[in-house]
Amino acid sequence: MPIHNLTMNTQPWLDEAYQIITKPLIQNRAHHALIIKYITGSGENSLINRLAMRLLCLHPLDNQPCGHCHSCQIFLAENHPDFYIIDLEKGKSAISVNQIRPIIAKIYERSQQGGRKVIWIKTASLMTEAAANALLKTLEEPPLESYFILSDQQNGQLLPTIRSRCQYYFLKVPELDNSVIWLKQQLKSNTYNDNELASAILLNENAPLAALALLNPEQWSVRQQFYTHLYSHLMDNDLWQLRDKLINQDNLFSLLHWVKTLFADALKARLKSGRFIINRDQVPLVRLIASFGNDRIMQLYRLWDNTYQQLVTMSGLNQELIISNLLAQSEIILNQQAF
Repeated sequence: MPIHNLTMNTQPWLDEAYQIITKPLIQNRAHHALIIKYITGSGENSLINRLAMRLLCLHPLDNQPCGHCHSCQIFLAENHPDFYIIDLEKGKSAISVNQIRPIIAKIYERSQQGGRKVIWIKTASLMTEAAANALLKTLEEPPLESYFILSDQQNGQLLPTIRSRCQYYFLKVPELDNSVIWLKQQLKSNTYNDNELASAILLNENAPLAALALLNPEQWSVRQQFYTHLYSHLMDNDLWQLRDKLINQDNLFSLLHWVKTLFADALKARLKSGRFIINRDQVPLVRLIASFGNDRIMQLYRLWDNTYQQLVTMSGLNQELIISNLLAQSEIILNQQAF
């Protein structure tokens, strides 16, 4: 999200988080380092940009940046010399010590605007051990008027030594009903019914912005078409036909995740826990899978979940071989005699 879109009026669930985080700042007892954990697509960038702007503002109004001082103006122009962002470089899998050291050197210098300095490290758990250790030394003895924001996904693992020197905040997502209302306001159309809106939200761990992205007509069509193919191939006990629809697809992780949620939904249906179902717009497909029986559904879920975790956590794997094995093993399970 562009830095200039900082009012957060379009993402009202961020207000409470912002108030909590900035309260110590008003009381002049703000910690110099903050870890913000989030579910991707919950508005994390808007929140952190607003916080950084408030920290850098020369004439803040309580917990809000004034928006008019020179510091605010150059921040809005995305050109603030005392705001440093460290992110994963293109083509890299980790944040290196060579990215951390130059920034650390700069924050020991006088701020160019005569105020604070703010360092934002995105996806902080991707720092190498050397990078984390280089940062640790500064966190232990930070220069005056320097603030660190480390943001990371909820399942990201930071070194205990880093965590122990930071305050922690988890950005909560809004309640499902509130997210449905928000999506309707953003979409400004009746293209989707409530079950489809709820499905998009639940598939993205209740993160509204991620749900909105999935509801892009092109993206939503991909999901619908994939589910149609899946239904047909499950009817024939022939999941091998999904091979070309999975291998070398840019959205492979999403596809695997969607199938996992369907298996989980089928188990919920069998346990009469329909109110916890994620794919609320796919009742026929969930019922079909539920007809396979608990044992086979559990085997399928574990198989697809293990494959997903393997591909997400390990690089350089032969994707074609892994997906082929996944589908072959799935067919074996499907053709087992149900008990």
